[in-house]
Amino acid sequence: MLINLAWKNIWRNKLRSGVILGAITIGLFAGTFLISFLTGWIVGTVNTDIETQFSHIQIHDTAFLANNDVNACFFRDDVEEKINGDGMLRASVKTAYRLNLTGMLASPYQVVGVTAKGVSVDEEKQVTTVWKQIPDSLGAFLPDDTRLGIVVSRKIADKLKVKLRSKVVFTFQDVHGDMQSIAFRVCGIYKTTNGMFDENNVMMRCDDLSGYTGLPSGAVHEAAVLLPDLETCKTVVPKLKEMFPDMIVQDWNELNPALSMAMTYTDSMAIIMLAIFLLALSFGVVNTMLMAVLERTRELAMLGAIGMSRRKIFSMIMLETVFLTLLGSMVGMALGVAVIAPLLESGIDLSFFMEDQFEDFGFSSMVYPVLNAKMTVQILILVILAGVLSAIYPARKALKKTLINS
Repeated sequence: MLINLAWKNIWRNKLRSGVILGAITIGLFAGTFLISFLTGWIVGTVNTDIETQFSHIQIHDTAFLANNDVNACFFRDDVEEKINGDGMLRASVKTAYRLNLTGMLASPYQVVGVTAKGVSVDEEKQVTTVWKQIPDSLGAFLPDDTRLGIVVSRKIADKLKVKLRSKVVFTFQDVHGDMQSIAFRVCGIYKTTNGMFDENNVMMRCDDLSGYTGLPSGAVHEAAVLLPDLETCKTVVPKLKEMFPDMIVQDWNELNPALSMAMTYTDSMAIIMLAIFLLALSFGVVNTMLMAVLERTRELAMLGAIGMSRRKIFSMIMLETVFLTLLGSMVGMALGVAVIAPLLESGIDLSFFMEDQFEDFGFSSMVYPVLNAKMTVQILILVILAGVLSAIYPARKALKKTLINS
C-alpha cells in the first residue's frame, strides 16, 4: 500500500515530476555517454600502442634500455628455447624478435633521426598491425621480391620528400664504433593512429641489417611478446621474469607508465564524473520534493491523525524520491545505451574537430565507446545512493511539518 501510494503521489503534479525526470534523464544520458566515450578512448589508445609498438611484453638485455647500445644484445635461440619449452607459454604467446638500431635516414632532400627495426616479416605480422596500415596504393610490408626494402611512415616520407620505390640511405654505428651506411628502397608507406610512433620508426628485414651491425649470427635486441589479452600479463610476466633473471622483462604498463596511469584511473575518473552529475541533479530533486512536501503539510498531518506512523510517512517520502530518481535514471541509461550501441562498431571520428592533432600526442582520433556490466552496476549504485540521500531532507521536513500541524 505504501509503495502504491508513493507512486501515485509522484504523478499528482505531472508537469513538475516531468521536469525533474527530464533533468535526471538528460544528466544520466550525458554521464553514461561521457564515461563510455572516455573509457573507449583510453582503452583504444592502449590497444593501439600494444598493436603498433609495445606488444604486451618486451624482453631486453639489461644494458639496452639505458642507452640503446647496439652491443646490448642476446641470442634469440636462448629465449625461444625457454619459451617454447613451457607448454602454457608455447600455446598462448606469439613472439617476434627484432634488431633495434638508432641512426639517420637520408634522402637527397632531407635527413631525419629514426629507430630502425630489423624484423622477420612472418613474426612481425603476428604481433603488430603496422602491415595492415599500408594501403594497396602505397606498397606492401617488406615483400619478398624487393631487395633491401624499407617501410617508412607517411610522416617520414613527407619529411624526406620520398615516395614508393624511392631510395634512402640509413646510417648507424656498428658494434665496433664504425659508421655503416646502407641504401634501401621504399617498398611500403604506412600510417597508424599513433603519430608519435609514426614520427620515428622504420622497418626493414633483420637479415638485411644484421650483416652490417657486426653482431654474431642470431643476436637480437628485443623480443616482443603478444598475449591473448591484458589480463594474461598478470600471470605471464612473473613467469618470464623467473625464466630470465639476467634480462629486463617489462609489460606494457612499465613501457608506457603515463598511459598505464590513465588506464588505472579511468574507472575512478568515471565514478567521480558521474558523482558530480548526480550531485548537481540531487539539488534539483531535493528542491522538487521539498516543494511537494510543503504543499502537502495538511495532507501529511491528516495521515498522521488517522493513524499513519511517522516511520511510514518518512518511508513514503523516501520512496517518492527514490522512484523519481530511479525512473529518470533508467530512462537516461537506456537512452545512452541506445545511442552508444551503434557507435561500438562504427566509432566516433574526432578528426573533424582537430584533424590529426590527437594522433600527434599518441591518441587515436577514432574513438570506439565501451559499455560493460561493471560500469552499469556502478551507475546504478550511485543513482540509488543519490536518490536515498536526496530524500532524507524532504522526508525529515515532512515529519516536522506533520508534528507542527498535528
